[in-house]
Amino acid sequence: MGVGVAGSTPPVAFWRGESTPAGGPISVSMADLEWNEAYGIGVPELDADLRRLHDLYCAIRASLEGGGVSTDLRAVCGELIDTARAHFAREERLMEVCDYPDRAAHAKLHQSFLEQVEDVWTFVRDDGARDDYMARFLVLGFIGKWLKMHIMVVDQKFGEFLALRGHAGGRA
Repeated sequence: MGVGVAGSTPPVAFWRGESTPAGGPISVSMADLEWNEAYGIGVPELDADLRRLHDLYCAIRASLEGGGVSTDLRAVCGELIDTARAHFAREERLMEVCDYPDRAAHAKLHQSFLEQVEDVWTFVRDDGARDDYMARFLVLGFIGKWLKMHIMVVDQKFGEFLALRGHAGGRA
């Protein structure tokens, strides 16, 4: 999957506290998150789900940045939950089929994400926050954090496992 950091620094380097090739520190802001096919795990259906989650993130970000972009936050949160549930089910089925050793821990992370996003959804839905700036900021921060940590680190580990096992969907 992928969310890439602008420039050529590998995403995992950011989490290790490494520097850019030029020697400067890696700086990542929410605006730096860009989709990059190279970070996919190599399973087209799963990568398409992750791309959609990224697109939802971008829609919320654009609505916060202004410029006349209007986004129905309730619709975006509903689609985020539906997309995540479907993606997790597909990914966990593949983990089972491939006998992925970290599947239980990975599935727990999925469950935790769903519980957290349900809390965010309840806030957005029940508090009438359709156009509330703070609600958009909350959802944006939550999705951005998850994109960076889960997809760029945890899902990449699964993609590497698939590639090592020679799974047809794994990236080489």
